[in-house]
Amino acid sequence: MGNARSIRRAVDIEVDAQVTLLTLIVALHLLVYAETRWWLTASQAVDAMRRWHVADKDAFDVMRRVALSSRALPLAMRLVECHASLRDPAGLQAAFTDQLQIDKQTDQYRIIRGACEAALVRV
Repeated sequence: MGNARSIRRAVDIEVDAQVTLLTLIVALHLLVYAETRWWLTASQAVDAMRRWHVADKDAFDVMRRVALSSRALPLAMRLVECHASLRDPAGLQAAFTDQLQIDKQTDQYRIIRGACEAALVRV
């Protein structure tokens, strides 16, 4: 029984980490779009993934990060169509507390995270 709980806990931690990473990548796409009205290119997204990989080597291997990154842009495009608040540069900038961290209490974060959770659960 204890072994099953620890396996379930490990799976939950991994899924949560994937949701968090996907949320941050989608937020990055949305922030760039809100400020420039351009989406990140594939090479820019890959470059961001490389930088995150260097900073956080232990979370996921490169292939998992690339797989998550490839799901981020279509998800961001759907979100921006449905939520006007995600097209507002001031609102999205305000969600980033110090240019590095995202404020998890903002409506924007909750919308993005909820969509990322739903997208990953569907798989």
